[in-house]
Amino acid sequence: MRELKSKLCDYAKKIALSESMVDESHFYDFRQNIFGGKMKPEFIKMFMDGDGNELVSKACAVHSSSMLGYNFFHWISEEQPFTYEGIQYTKVLFEVKIRVLKRPANMDIVLTNDNGDILFIESKFLEYLDSKSFSISDTYKKEVKAYYCSGEKWSIFIKNYNAQKKGQYWDGIKQEICHLIGLTNWANGMTIDGLSSYNDAKDYKFINLVFEPHKNYKEEHESFENYHKLYLDLHTNLKKEKLIPEKIKMEFKAYSDLWTDIQNCISSELKDYLHAHYMQFAQLIPDFYDLK
Repeated sequence: MRELKSKLCDYAKKIALSESMVDESHFYDFRQNIFGGKMKPEFIKMFMDGDGNELVSKACAVHSSSMLGYNFFHWISEEQPFTYEGIQYTKVLFEVKIRVLKRPANMDIVLTNDNGDILFIESKFLEYLDSKSFSISDTYKKEVKAYYCSGEKWSIFIKNYNAQKKGQYWDGIKQEICHLIGLTNWANGMTIDGLSSYNDAKDYKFINLVFEPHKNYKEEHESFENYHKLYLDLHTNLKKEKLIPEKIKMEFKAYSDLWTDIQNCISSELKDYLHAHYMQFAQLIPDFYDLK
């Protein structure tokens, strides 16, 4: 087992009795993996509608990216907004369905407000430690009519995309392509439940929000950097082919990049929880935890 996953497993054992874990990295109940041990019914419904067994399987892992995203953003509301890059977000949605071809993809987190500003977030924890060859259905390459719009451009792009490097996290790149196809559909008139139309919204961002391990975890940090490079290469090629919807700002961000903004908005109890559960293992700019 890699060093960081081992550390996370050690942490999990400290916060749960050994008999209350399925194995060294999975809790019996997802509620052991979230702040306060309770989830609002509306959020439970979002997760269960989004990807079936999320809360009874993947969410139980101490390294779950969906629970990482939930723990960081579940508190956002009208009474407790989150300010990011000068915009106040007052509503959070999880596992938002976005139509890609015939089936939807799930966007991990969406933040919005009454002005129609929207921040789409794809959350990643340690998935980039996995390495498989680039794999996407032939439907994306050959069946132009399966697309809602821009099918010819997307099929040519996917068919010709250079995905030959070995030992890389290509599944993240495949997901990014699927999400961009979905957002292209939305930009061309397809609706997304619970969100403004593309023409009505004011500011759009789509960020790949990825956990950056501390540099002391050399193997894990190298995998993070490799995925970052893959993403930047994808972004360059998407821009070149003009496949990013005009209004959408697309970025790669580390959770560490948002940590200062998050800390300014949350309670000290949640701040301590997020640090213990995640950020003690992250590459951080100096903050008050470093001064203890």
